[in-house]
Amino acid sequence: MAEESKHSHEEATQDAIGEIEELKIEIVEMLKDAAVKFPVKDKNELKNLFPPGTKMACRVGGKETHFDELAETLDIDDFPLEDASAVASKILSRCSIT
Repeated sequence: MAEESKHSHEEATQDAIGEIEELKIEIVEMLKDAAVKFPVKDKNELKNLFPPGTKMACRVGGKETHFDELAETLDIDDFPLEDASAVASKILSRCSIT
């Protein structure tokens, strides 16, 4: 039975990682389409990229967190963000995969 539980947990983690990877792709595409100028220097610039009410959300682990909320969790040391991939990775690093 322990093997089944472990296998089930690994699948859930794999699914969460896959979901985060899909969200990264969506973020990169969205920023590319918006012709964002890089680097993003601070939290205020980042919040302007993801205004309140942005439809996309991190839905990992059963908890939904919108991008503007995730942007708020970043620190001054997280900046500058040099490109769309860095923005996606940094924001989604705040998503829980549990």
